[in-house]
Amino acid sequence: MNPERRKKERRLWCVMAVTACVCCASFFVYAEAGILVLNVEDAHKRPVSGVQIGVEGDGGTAVTDDHGKARIRLAAQNKENDFVFLRILKSPPGRHLVMLSPWDARIQVPSFENKSENFVRVVLVESGDRAALENGNFLAALTAKINRANAPKTAENERRREDPKASLTAVAKQYGLDPEELDKAIRAWGAKTVDPYEAGLAALYQRNYPEASRKLSESLDLRQREFARARGNVSDAAFFLGQSLYREGKYMDAAAAYQKAANLDEEDGLILSNLGLSLTRAADYANAELALRHALRAYQQKLGQDDPAIVIVQDNLANLLRAKGDYAGAESLYLSSLATSEKAFGPYSPVVATTLNNLAGLVEESKGDYPRAEQLYERALDINERVLGSEDPAVATNLTNLARLLSRANGDFVTAERLLRRALAIDQKAFGSEHPDVGEDMSNLAAVLSAKRDYAGAISLLQKALAIDREVLGADHPDVAEVMDILAELLELTGDVATAETLHQRALAIDEKAFGLNHRIVATRLNNLALLLYKKGDYASAEPLYRRALSIDEKALGANHPDVAIDLTNLGDLLYAKRDYAGAVQQSQRALAINEKALGPENPYTRAVREQLRKFERELSGTTHLP
Repeated sequence: MNPERRKKERRLWCVMAVTACVCCASFFVYAEAGILVLNVEDAHKRPVSGVQIGVEGDGGTAVTDDHGKARIRLAAQNKENDFVFLRILKSPPGRHLVMLSPWDARIQVPSFENKSENFVRVVLVESGDRAALENGNFLAALTAKINRANAPKTAENERRREDPKASLTAVAKQYGLDPEELDKAIRAWGAKTVDPYEAGLAALYQRNYPEASRKLSESLDLRQREFARARGNVSDAAFFLGQSLYREGKYMDAAAAYQKAANLDEEDGLILSNLGLSLTRAADYANAELALRHALRAYQQKLGQDDPAIVIVQDNLANLLRAKGDYAGAESLYLSSLATSEKAFGPYSPVVATTLNNLAGLVEESKGDYPRAEQLYERALDINERVLGSEDPAVATNLTNLARLLSRANGDFVTAERLLRRALAIDQKAFGSEHPDVGEDMSNLAAVLSAKRDYAGAISLLQKALAIDREVLGADHPDVAEVMDILAELLELTGDVATAETLHQRALAIDEKAFGLNHRIVATRLNNLALLLYKKGDYASAEPLYRRALSIDEKALGANHPDVAIDLTNLGDLLYAKRDYAGAVQQSQRALAINEKALGPENPYTRAVREQLRKFERELSGTTHLP
């Protein structure tokens, strides 16, 4: 605006308000380029004077005048519509003020054009003000803070929700309130509010996800219609909708909601992290990696390299790299996260347990170091049982991973079944019977029942798991392929070979599309389909599948991994059936050497390969006994 015109307008205003002309300069705080105008008041809309407020980063500070107004100079890089963070630097003498609105201290810079509405309204409350518990705006802001703290954090261990009491207690402490009083006030407010956004926040707080999703969808629709003047509100509604949809297991829908929030606030690390987490669970790995790397950069720029909050994003990214087969990149991130979290939180923290659990899975999968993996899993389980209690979904994750390891490394199916049934009970109680995590628990338990030859029980569980995953995740999701593959093996054992072959082929096609042609999961599908063809006597079709699986695993895991030994054993059996005894002996000798080094000479799998080799050598030598 032209300066002379601005002066003229100010003079005209004073002429029209002669009786207030003496104080017009303090009432009228005009906008100008590079200046953020604040209007600071309490929950009862009374101005708050004498409080010093600043903008994080390179921005300036100011003290509010008698009318609660302040003008803060922004950093040169801050433009109109950018998001910046406010902070209270100093309360007036004898007072302890806390920011209520914006609830996350984040505001959008308004236009610098000199119009009366181009200011930011900030609401402060007195710490310990119990009267604020009767104020709906106050309760909405605190509920939003608690919900944000309860947002899903990690890709591998996302089944553990944040302890609601811990988040409630932390927010109550910040405002000097009793947690139980705050909880009671939020529930009462949520029951009577008619605003869909507020009702959605209250339902999300109480973990009524279907109701939260319905109300927040309604709120998002309303706010999008007012997008031009409510951009930040749209972002909040989209974020919390994404959180609720994620908890329902609707990962693609959650990603779409988070993407809307990210489009509005491109440098919010939490939004980007949750977007990447949802995309990971939806098997959109390429876009998930982009989102997570963006989130990591955003956190590092804001918090520094060693802030504990960065551990969450590092673990999410590491889990994704592990899923893609980049084991070196994943291990580097896990070790960095472990060092940071142990230093920040001490040895007994769920954050430490999460990283230990992830690192154990990597050690098991990429190196075949089962003893070390078992130690890491047991340490993670011990931490979570101590800190979170025996019924927390994080404990179910630990139990599942330990059970899988025990059955795989030691053939201890009795202990594995006990652990998996406990994990299933925990997740059913936490999530209900139609959640993907419950389906995953059923699949894991079915694999152990199959190993114990309880085929009927295993098939029943897998059919339930497949129905859950198809309904929630969609027919082309990799989790659906995994259940199909396991079910196919069981149907084959019970004589339904035709259906089994169809399921194996369908699972292979899903995973080739999702992961590419050279992924380890594809190698697993190839092995399973080849085994069925081998048992049918179709050696010509089975052999190239076995060799392709071997090539994939050697490239991904190295030549001396126990999974490579499994591939070699499978190929050796096929060559033996073709009467290629020399080839069979060669594959079996190599498999035995790998297992003796990785698993030990007395491991059940090592002994089985040793017996296989003896059989092959007897045929090759033409004798009934070894020399």
